[in-house]
Formats: sequence, C-alpha cells, structure tokens
Amino acid sequence: MISPHTIELRMELNSITFHDWRNIVRNKKTYDRDSETDFSYVKEGITIWYHKTKHRKWIKLIINPSRILGLDDLITLWEPNKQNRGQLIFELDKFIEEYFDSEYELKDFTLTRIDFTKNVRLGNKEKVSAYIKFLHNIRKVKGFSPKYGKRDTWYIEDFGFDLEGNSNGIDFTAYDKEAAVEDNMKNMRFKRKEIKERLEMAKGVLRFEVKLTTQKAIRNYTDEEDTVKRINKLSKNSEKIFLDTFIRVVPFGDIYKKDKALKIIEENVDDKKLQKKMLQLLELVPKKKSLYLAQKVLNDRNIDRILAGFHQQNLSPVTISKRQKIKHLKNLYTFF
Repeated sequence: MISPHTIELRMELNSITFHDWRNIVRNKKTYDRDSETDFSYVKEGITIWYHKTKHRKWIKLIINPSRILGLDDLITLWEPNKQNRGQLIFELDKFIEEYFDSEYELKDFTLTRIDFTKNVRLGNKEKVSAYIKFLHNIRKVKGFSPKYGKRDTWYIEDFGFDLEGNSNGIDFTAYDKEAAVEDNMKNMRFKRKEIKERLEMAKGVLRFEVKLTTQKAIRNYTDEEDTVKRINKLSKNSEKIFLDTFIRVVPFGDIYKKDKALKIIEENVDDKKLQKKMLQLLELVPKKKSLYLAQKVLNDRNIDRILAGFHQQNLSPVTISKRQKIKHLKNLYTFF
C-alpha cells in the first residue's frame, strides 16, 4: 500500500503574532527551544514548528495522517478513501481550531510538502542494508542528484539513500526504518517498554518515500489552490504520484553479482546485437557508478530496447558490488 505519510502545512505571520503564539508554549516541557518545536502532540501525529528567518516567520504543522486516523504507521499506513480523507480533514480542522483558540482554520494554512510512502518488509536488517547498498550503486539519476555527500559527516550510507530533484521539487528517499525509529525516539515520549516494542515492529522494514517539496511539484499533480481540495486530490492519487518517480529511479529486475548477470544474458538473449549492447551496459554501470551515466557513455539511440531486454529477463542492469556478501536480491517491484 502507498499512502501520504507526511503533510506539511505552513502559515506566515507577522513578528508580533508569531511571538505571541510561541510564547504560549515555549515554557512547556514538550517544547524544544533549540529547534523551536512543540512536541506536545507528536504521538497523536502533529508536530508544531515555530520557524523563523531574519525577515519572515511561519508556523508549520508537520502531520502524520496515519497517526491522526488512529493507526500506527509502523504496522498499517492509512489507505486513502473518500471516508477517511474526510475524517482527516475534519481532525485537522478540529486540531487547528483548538490549538489556536479558534483564531485560524485549515484553509488559513498552505500545503507546502507531501510525502508518499511504501513500507517493504524484508525480515531482517541485513537485507535492508543490502538493498540500500544496491540503491547507492544506482547513484545519479536523470533529473536528480545525491542529496548528501562526503561533507555531510553525520550521514550514514548504510542507513539510507537520498536523491533530490535538480529542478523538479521532488525528493526520493529509501531508509532503514528501524534505525530511523531509534534515532527519533527521544521526541516521541515513549516509555522504555514501548520503545523496545516499536523497534521490534520496525525491524527489517525498508521504507521508500517520494516527497513533493515545492509548489511547482504540487501543481504538477493538482491544479487546485484550496488546501483541503489539494490534500484530497493528492491523497486520492497517491499510488500514481509515488510510482511516477519510483520507476524513474529504481531499475526493474532481480539483482545479481555482475558475473552472474553476464551469464544470464549470454545464455538467454538470442539476439546477438542486443546481447552485445546489454553486456556493454552491464560493464559500464559499475565503472561509471551510475546507470544514467553508463547510458550516456553507451550513447545508443535504441536504449529503450536495451533496457526492455533487461526487463524481459527480469534482470536489473545495476548489479551487487563485489565486496557485498549477498549474491542475489529479489526484484523490488515484486513487493508492490
């Protein structure tokens, strides 16, 4: 199942009004002054961020729809339908009215980001790590660039793979959910027993996210300007929006070591010209450390036919690195 997992709403305020609202909550135990964030309702699915720059002030609501609808997103993501989309809007409107003493409504906020999520249950941490390493072998994708580099010393590649759109306002992320849960627990106000249970639930889960992070990206999928209508329409089309990006990033097919992949092509592709091109592409990917860059070097006008050849063999053109112990990974599309 694919569903919206995070919705960000933003409202800009003048300095006086912004500070008035922030001062109401900034002495609460659940308010983190370093990040200017109110975590009072995080277990219910809403985090309130008092975000400011030198010239502008915003209140942002970071919303987890599954939690608002009474689901634990580690087990069950919400499956959007007409009824629960209406329930989500009702709950958001109710929260905003109560939190802001009836001063504001949902329509006063602008939808600024929406993330679409898919959980893939692989069973153990080793498989999650193996798929993340495979994704790193894809590296650069047309229209996207790696989001983090060597300067981001905090970033642990074994835990995640992150791309950001060069100009399309779309981010693509895959990460070890167990590692993420462990990192985020400090703000969730869970007891030690609950933390242990949640870590157990997240074990072996590889989470994928496609994020629309700009107004341009949001408008590519809806011409609505009204916040309620936007949330409704985007939620309804979750699967299409997610897959539009997923298929651009993740190649189809089972994943093998390069020598095994070469053998499959040599034994099963009868068209010798096509076979030669497929073998060339397979050799180029690890050399260029990118499927996209390998295609550019191959410079073949029939590249779609070459990729279709891999598809027909249920074989990924991106292979498992030599240093990885694992020899085979199932086609990620079999989990959809």
